[in-house]
Amino acid sequence: MRVGIIGAGNSGLAMAAHLSFLGNKVYLWNRSEDNITDLIKAKKVEAIGVLVGEFRLEQVTSVMREVVECARVIFVTTPATSHKELAKLMAPYLTDRHIVILNPGRTFGAVDFKDELIRNGNLSSVSILETQTIIYTCRKLSQTKVNIIALKRDVLISTFSGEDIEEIMSRIPDELNKFYKITDSMVETSIGNVGMILHCAPMLLNTGWVESPHKFKYYREGISRTVADFIEKIDRERQEVAKLLNHPVISAKEWLQHSYDITCDSLYDCIQSNASYEEIFAPANLQYRYIFEDIPYGLVPLESMGKDLGLEMKNTEIVINLANALLDVDFRALGRTAGKLHFDYKKLMKGVTAEDLVENTKKEELIF
Repeated sequence: MRVGIIGAGNSGLAMAAHLSFLGNKVYLWNRSEDNITDLIKAKKVEAIGVLVGEFRLEQVTSVMREVVECARVIFVTTPATSHKELAKLMAPYLTDRHIVILNPGRTFGAVDFKDELIRNGNLSSVSILETQTIIYTCRKLSQTKVNIIALKRDVLISTFSGEDIEEIMSRIPDELNKFYKITDSMVETSIGNVGMILHCAPMLLNTGWVESPHKFKYYREGISRTVADFIEKIDRERQEVAKLLNHPVISAKEWLQHSYDITCDSLYDCIQSNASYEEIFAPANLQYRYIFEDIPYGLVPLESMGKDLGLEMKNTEIVINLANALLDVDFRALGRTAGKLHFDYKKLMKGVTAEDLVENTKKEELIF
């Protein structure tokens, strides 16, 4: 199968190696050509870890058209901060035959992506799906090399209400269906986003270490029992939002147990006993996706929806306020909220359709 991969970062390289290993023709795009010069020359990815070898790439390019016109299934592996711009770049080339899978969507990435396609004149019936997280626990080692530490189990995947997701999934590389688990609602992939729980608060609470020359293990050393207890409070607020939207989600502790097949009594114990986290070191500064993706595209929409549903959301609010103060950035202004996405998120209780977005966008154009 011809597959496109958008982004040559950690998960992009991991997915490129994996899909090439499975016998697919892989077309890899990255925005900056400077970051893929070695890949362009080599046209192969070297993988170590749970997948070992060198895997051929059909094409490596910074020209979006060259990937979208060749591949019918496109996996977006960039941070959610890029979703709107990527939709704009893809809009001239996407057709009814295309499947776009956001890996992950973070919070309502599929809605954001579809909304931007409409804004840019693409009304095709593109199948847009979002995942709860990425399949891979991985780290990029160089432009051409990636360490795939683990493959997660039952990664949730969803699409718009009314779409035949089982038929759509039959048109993606079959081997991936072993890792994805279909859900009924985007609530389960969007509010089920555990990245915002495991990434934001620990980064901010370890600012001194992050900004020091000291290299430390992000999960094993950065998440003490006290930090773990605090992020469990945020996690409970996340679960309350999902419950009020009639699609309950499991806790971060339960997610770790299931995804990594581990047994543990608390979130802290899960983190400390997860062998895959032994190799994960903290970022070297705060200008990282754990803050600039997971707060505006995770905690901000979570907080806004929770408060609108009558919840206090005090622990989520503390983290956003701390990020705003430390970095002098208004993450709420940057964030992905229902008001910006032209849909009533409360309809998620019965399901949002792609047609809802088209109708709401047209109404906005008439007003303005």
